[in-house]
Amino acid sequence: MDEGRALRVDRERGSKRRWHAGLALGVGLVSLAETGCGRAAALPVAPPQAVQVAAARQTDSARDLRMSGTIEAERSSSLSFSVPGTVEEVLVQEGEAVRRGQALASLSSRSYRDALGITKAKADQAEDAYRRLEPMHRNHTLPEIKWVEVEAGVQQARLSLSMAQKNLDDTILRAPEAGFVARRNVEAGATAIPGPPAIVLVQTRTVLATAPVPETQVAGVRRGQQARVVVAALGRTFEGAVRELGVVANPLTRTYAAKVAVQNPDGALRVGMVAEVFLRQQNPTLAVVVPHEAVRVDESGKPCVYVVGKDRRLQRRAVGVTGFLGEGTALSEGVSAGEQVVTSGSPMLADGMLVKVADERAARD
Repeated sequence: MDEGRALRVDRERGSKRRWHAGLALGVGLVSLAETGCGRAAALPVAPPQAVQVAAARQTDSARDLRMSGTIEAERSSSLSFSVPGTVEEVLVQEGEAVRRGQALASLSSRSYRDALGITKAKADQAEDAYRRLEPMHRNHTLPEIKWVEVEAGVQQARLSLSMAQKNLDDTILRAPEAGFVARRNVEAGATAIPGPPAIVLVQTRTVLATAPVPETQVAGVRRGQQARVVVAALGRTFEGAVRELGVVANPLTRTYAAKVAVQNPDGALRVGMVAEVFLRQQNPTLAVVVPHEAVRVDESGKPCVYVVGKDRRLQRRAVGVTGFLGEGTALSEGVSAGEQVVTSGSPMLADGMLVKVADERAARD
C-alpha cells in the first residue's frame, strides 16, 4: 500500500511540472510575437519620390521623321596595282588631300624597264626588216607569203612594245580623281599583287548621311525630299536632300537605307561621323507631344512614359513614337493630351510608385 501510494504521488508531481513548463513556453512565444509585431510597426515609411512633370500637348505641326545614321563618302575608290612587284615607295599619308593624276605609290621598276628594252630592240629589228623588204615587195620580187610574215612581225612588235610600256607605267599608282586618302594598305618593301587595294581614296566634297528608314514609314520618303542633318560632334546642322532610297529591306531590321546628300566644301564632315537625319513629313496630322526626356525605354527595349495619376501614383504606359518636333516627341498612342508625364527625378521609377510633384504650378502651366 505504501509503495502504490508513493507511485501515485510521483506521477502527480511529474504532471504538474510538465504543465508549468508548457505554460512558460507559451508565455515566451506570445511575448516574442508581440515584440516582433512592435518592431514591424515601428519601421519608417519611405517618403514619396519628388519628380518633375509636364503636360502632354496636342499639336498639328508637321512632324519630322528622325533617324540615326552615319556620314559616308559620296564615292570611294579602292586603288590597286595592275602589275605585281615590290613596293618601292609610298608617297602619301592617310587623310592627305591629293589631286587628279598625283603619284600615290610606286613599285620597283627595274625588271619592267629591262623588259621594255628587250621589246623595243625586237620592235626595231622588225621595223628594219620591213624597210629593207618593202622595195622588193613593190617590185614583186618577194614572195607574198614572206611579205605577210614581215607585216605580222611588225604589228606584233608594236603591240608588245605598247604592252611593255604600259606595264612600266603601271608601276606608279596614280589618283584617278581629286580626293582624300582614307587608307593606305601597303608599305615600302611589301609585295604587291593585282587585286587587293593598296590605297583607298574617298571623295568628300559631297557626303552622304546614310540612315535606316523603318518599313512602316518608308512610304513617306521620296527622292529629292528636303532633310536636316545634325552632327553632334561638330555642333552643326546641315541642309540636304534625299539622293537614294533603298528598294530592298534589311532582313534583320526591316529597314531601307536612305542617303541624304550634303555639301561639304570645308571638309568638316568626316566619314564615319554619327549624324541625326530629320526628314520633314508632308502631311501634318494631330499628335500628342511630350518632352523628349519623358520618353524612356523599358526592360524589353520599347519606349514608355510614366504618367502621374490622380492618386499621385505612377502609371507606366507603352507608347508609339511617330516623329520628333522641336518641342518634343510625337506619340501615336499611350498618352492623352493634358496628362502629366514625368520628365525628371529618380531613374528608379516603377509602376504604382507614390510620388510628389516638385513644382505644382509649373506642372499646371
